Amino acid sequence: MKQNNNILQGYKDSPLGIIPAEWEVKQFIDICKVNQGLQIPISERLKKQESNSYKYITIQYLNNAKEEEYIKNPNSSVMCTYEDILMTRTGNTGIIISDVEGVFHNNFFKIAYDKKIVHKSFLIEFLNTKKTQHLILVKAGTSTIPDLNHKDFYSIYISLPPFPEQQKIVEILSTWDNAIEKQTLLIDKFENRKRSLMQQLLTGKKRLKGFDEEWREVKLGSLGDTYTGLTGKSKDDFGEGKPYIPYLNIFNNSKIDVSYFDYVKIKDDDNQNIVQYGDILFTVSSETPDEVGMASVLLDNIEELYLNSFCFGFRLYNFNTLLPEFGCYFLRADAFREEIYKLSQGATRFNLSKNSLMKLNIILPPIEEQTAIAEILSAADKEIDLAKKRLAGLREQKKGLMQVLLTGEKRVRI
Repeated sequence: MKQNNNILQGYKDSPLGIIPAEWEVKQFIDICKVNQGLQIPISERLKKQESNSYKYITIQYLNNAKEEEYIKNPNSSVMCTYEDILMTRTGNTGIIISDVEGVFHNNFFKIAYDKKIVHKSFLIEFLNTKKTQHLILVKAGTSTIPDLNHKDFYSIYISLPPFPEQQKIVEILSTWDNAIEKQTLLIDKFENRKRSLMQQLLTGKKRLKGFDEEWREVKLGSLGDTYTGLTGKSKDDFGEGKPYIPYLNIFNNSKIDVSYFDYVKIKDDDNQNIVQYGDILFTVSSETPDEVGMASVLLDNIEELYLNSFCFGFRLYNFNTLLPEFGCYFLRADAFREEIYKLSQGATRFNLSKNSLMKLNIILPPIEEQTAIAEILSAADKEIDLAKKRLAGLREQKKGLMQVLLTGEKRVRI
């Protein structure tokens, strides 16, 4: 290729930068129209489907956080089909939804695109690019609740290849989508298998070969002592200094993630508790009772590590009755979580009484059996982690392809 004024032959300059000469740059106002959905009072939403009623599409419903609701006799303008594209226009702006059917909420734009000019999947891929997502968020504003208006949406530019090239690009990207979907299903399979193993092995419903000794009931508080997290700290003390375990590290992980610490200033005369290998850490409160008392175990040796002030620690006297590697699974199992649920107290926010937790009776297998169970579940974790790394790799590969294919940096053969 010859190069002229830094632009390669077969390319041209555009508002979106250098693109292939036969590509067009258009604004969204040239290729689509948008309209908002409908805000329906709760009193007018049906819990069961009736004649002439349609499913109400909300973010909460799509996230499986809300039961199905139905709207009767809606206007056709606020209905979407599987061919339409929806995008959140306020709040968590820029989420792209497709392949749904029903009445869509006021938080959505329905994007009616010119099917002769732009391929549906090409438009979805473009909307999901990092650059476009950033632009949408900028245009939505930085107020407490970002809100994207029609004018700002219409002002967005898109570079469009000829339709056959759009189809080919979509076909290539769909190969990665299929691989991502298969890998996601594989992870689900592995996680379901691990849950089944936990249900059987951590309750004694299934015994490993060579183990037949009876399990022993003990009071949790008889195995160790509790200690508090950080005390006497102000917001100015955080951001630098010594590592401490943040709340979400405990909430999200059965084993402490040593790559996820925050930092706090510790003075020489501070009287703070240090977290040690084998310590069990509990969250104290949550907005829902089923999220109270989440436990996580430190299975690494960290020289000087502290605990956030919203959790408390439990240090075992020894590892002769409860093995830390077993505890990280046992304390997250359904049977133990059900007991924690019973102990949660509150109305709008639920709390866990440390004293009540220490009085809880648990039934434990012998240490040798704990070791064998922990090894099996640890192997299951490694299998899941490996599959998740593979999934992350596929997603990164697709991002790289999107970058070069949707900008024309790399061309496809038709």
